[in-house]
Order: sequence, then C-alpha cells, then structure tokens
Amino acid sequence: MRFIVRLTEFKFNIKDSKQVSVLLIMLASLFVYAYQIGQKVSIISDFAVFWHAGNNFSNNVSLYSGIGGACRYIYPPFAAMCFQVLALCEMHLSATIYTLFNLGFFALIIYYSYQILRFFSTNTVYLYTSILVGTLLSLRFFLYHFMFVQMNELVLLLSLSGIYHYLKNKIYYSVPLLVFAVFIKIIPIFILIWILSKRFSWQTYFLALFCFLLGILLPISQRGMEQGMVDLQEYYITFLEPFQNGGVEPKLQNYGLSASLYKVFSSTPDGLRYDYIITLLPFETIGLMNKFLILSLLTLFAALLALSRFVYKAISIFEISFILLFTHLVSGITWEYHLVSLLFIYATLAFTYLNNKSAKLFWSLLLVIAVFNAILGADTVGFYLYYKACGFSILTWFMLLLTFLTFLLFLKDKNRVKLIT
Repeated sequence: MRFIVRLTEFKFNIKDSKQVSVLLIMLASLFVYAYQIGQKVSIISDFAVFWHAGNNFSNNVSLYSGIGGACRYIYPPFAAMCFQVLALCEMHLSATIYTLFNLGFFALIIYYSYQILRFFSTNTVYLYTSILVGTLLSLRFFLYHFMFVQMNELVLLLSLSGIYHYLKNKIYYSVPLLVFAVFIKIIPIFILIWILSKRFSWQTYFLALFCFLLGILLPISQRGMEQGMVDLQEYYITFLEPFQNGGVEPKLQNYGLSASLYKVFSSTPDGLRYDYIITLLPFETIGLMNKFLILSLLTLFAALLALSRFVYKAISIFEISFILLFTHLVSGITWEYHLVSLLFIYATLAFTYLNNKSAKLFWSLLLVIAVFNAILGADTVGFYLYYKACGFSILTWFMLLLTFLTFLLFLKDKNRVKLIT
C-alpha cells in the first residue's frame, strides 16, 4: 500500500539527470518495441485490414470485397473514412506509429478508469490498488492487442471518456465521443443507450441524432451518394445481417456467448481438432439455449436501465461494469484482444472487495480464476491446456458469472451518485 501511494506521489523533475535518463531509456524501448511490432505486420494481419480499408476508401473502391488482398473488413464505412489516416504511410511504418498510439491509449485507459472509480469514492489508497490489480489481471489482453495492432483500445478509450464526461455532466462531450465509438465499432451502442436512458431531454436526443447523421453522411459526402449507399448496404449484408439471422462463428478463440455454446455442444472443426466438445446436441436445442441466455441478459440490461432511472434515480459504478461485460457476451465476435475492458471490470471488483472484505472464500475463488485467465497462453501453460481452456470457453463462463455478480452488486449498492438530469 505504501509503495503504491509513494509511486503516485512521484513528481518528474526535468532538471534531474537520472530521471531524464530513465525517461529517455523508457521512450527508446517503446519505440523499439513499436518498430518490432510494425515490422511483423503482414497482408493477412488485422492491421492490414484497417490499412487497406483506408486506402480503398480514398480510392473510392469497394470496402467489403477484399480488394488489396486483406482479410474481410467488418467495420462501418465511417471507420474506413478515419482509417485513411493510416494509409498515408507505408503499412509497416503506419503500424509502428499506431502501436505507439496504442501504448498511449493504454495509459489513458488506466487514467480514465481511475477517474471514473474516483467519482464514487475518495479512498485513494484503495483506488490505486484496485487500478493496479485491474491492470495486472488484464495485461495479457493488452499484450495481444499490441501484438495484433488492434482498434479496441481506441473504442474502449472513447467509451470510458464518454462515460467520464457524462459523470461530469458534460453531455455535449459525452454523446459525440460515444457515437464516434459506435461508428468505429458498433457494440458501444449499448453504452450510448444507457446514457440516453438517463436523460429524457430533446436536446440530448437531438445531439445524438445529429452525431449519427454525421456518422452516416460524412463518408457519403466523400465517396458520393451511389458508392456511399453501396457501402452501407454491403456493411449490413456482409456483417450485420448474418448475425441478425442467427449466424455464429464458433472459432477457438471467440469468447462470445453464442460462439461458446456452439463450440462445446456442436461438431465444429476446431472442436474436433482440439477435442473440447462436451456433448453433441441438436442445433435447435443449442439455438434455444442461446436465445434463452441472450434474452436473459437483455432482460437484465433493460431492468438495470429501468431501476437506475425510475427507482434508484442515481448511478452505480456496477452499471458500467455490467454493460461492458454484457457487450462482450452478446457480441457475435469477441476475440481475446477485445477484452481490454476487463481492466475496468477487475478494478471495480477489486475496489468493491477492498471496501468490504466479506465472503473472502468467494472472492478468493474469483481471484484464482482471474489469475488463471491472466496468465493463460500457449507459452505459459502449454498448447494443450491453452487450447482446452479456449475451447471450453472458461473465460466466457467466468464473464457470465461476473455479469450476474455485478447485477447483484448493482441492486445492493449503497454508494450511488445522483447526477443532474
């Protein structure tokens, strides 16, 4: 505890040659690390998808047909418009530069997680410890994120920043940030719904509508009406419609709830290869199980919105954790590097335990499972255990448990904060 407090009280002195030397060594190390990541980017990498999307957008060719040889693009046209910045440089250089941004986003995510938690408590020692625990337990997912040069840190940062500005009653910052996040990756729509549900004001709704129109019209203004409408149609047909019609991608490392059910209860290629199928069930049965669980989560989400707005009339820190977990579970695709938001979730749970050290056995069990998932990797536990853990979706069922837990904590929370609405 004392070490953490002293660490936070540290002040950089530019006149101190030792501190300056350490800082320069750290920055040089980050540049070397970013360069190594950037050089490993290939045509089949995730970053190549973003780079080619930006290049295709500026060249006014199809975004969703794989032009340029990149893997499939599944983001909205607005995201491709933003990715034009990436295509200004050669792909490896662009990946190096963006990795540096990802490292900066990591620091900002920690900062905003701290600021949001701080809004609900003044116990700074517990706050520092909680953020440290959350960072350590989620570090594996950030490392994956850096390695694959992904965009999920950007989306999480925009979401947390939007939540923070909402808590500070700066709705004219909050709504645009969240709408921007939605048009980069659609899943933060649930966070936006949560915020809009707390403010029954035409000004807020008009602002959200205006931002949404910008997200649709700005790409069209550059690509032209005909190509812009084709982009929207192709985005719907290639990505949204399959999941809307019940499509599932039961890949080994997909931690979405639907994917996890089909992984363990149906004959999938990965399941046959790595032998993690529990038992074979009819597709109709799996579909019913999936619908029941998804509807249960949606019901809890709706109940959370209603209780928070009409009964408690105040906000709980557990609402945020619930929604972040909820979005991972209901998403059709949740890869390991999507789970960077576990930093905030783990920090919130650690903060809860430190402020009320009851049910130690239960919390110890949660910690053991969290630590196991934090160190899980082919190079740490071996390929056999790693593939089994991924296949059986241990992390998915753990997130499902945490989702129900955070909802219960939301119901019992005595530290709600009343906001101006």
